[in-house]
Amino acid sequence: MEFNPIHLVKEYESCENKMKEVLDGIKSIIIECKSYLEGNAFYHHNTLNIFQELFPKQLNLFWCGKQANFKICEIGFNAGHSTMLMLLGANTEALDFTIFDIGHHSYTKPCLKYIQSQFPSVRFEYIEGDSTVTMPKWISEREASVGGTYDVVHVDGGHTEHCIQNDMKNADILTRAGGILIVDDTNIDYINDCVDLYISSGQYKELGVLKTVGYEHRILRKN
Repeated sequence: MEFNPIHLVKEYESCENKMKEVLDGIKSIIIECKSYLEGNAFYHHNTLNIFQELFPKQLNLFWCGKQANFKICEIGFNAGHSTMLMLLGANTEALDFTIFDIGHHSYTKPCLKYIQSQFPSVRFEYIEGDSTVTMPKWISEREASVGGTYDVVHVDGGHTEHCIQNDMKNADILTRAGGILIVDDTNIDYINDCVDLYISSGQYKELGVLKTVGYEHRILRKN
């Protein structure tokens, strides 16, 4: 599907009521958990203050959801803001949505439960723990059925070099030919360099989506 910013904004705005409902629900959980909210696609890090400059990022994630017909994988769920954006954009609710998360935040599981209630037709699978350990194990146990089958994979987990290298490797295994790979926090040099490495290998082509600021990301399509 072609990336058309004008049409995309109109479609995104048509989801405003549902989005506000889900955002308010997530916000209530964060407040109830009395926890700082880690960086996400709507707010400044450790706050509930709207980060206006993240609007292009929201549109990109919304568009990425439109590229999924069957399966999405997210490495790093946090409070579910990116999940919500992709599901709002999805052309179908009958999706398999696989989540790998470290599980350090008290709000993560309640937010996941809430997101599940808002998108009841989506089949969620949540795998908790260090993704550098859980993902290889999960993949090895079912590689014949999951390798190269995911329409969209969102890499937004740990930010160490060890973690990003492993998450990218495992994300590559899951992403189908023609599928979308989103890599978050590319404002960090070694994460950006890792993306460049995958592009230079010839396996991926970078897509011309909206430029992001703040918590930057890059979006690739697998050849």
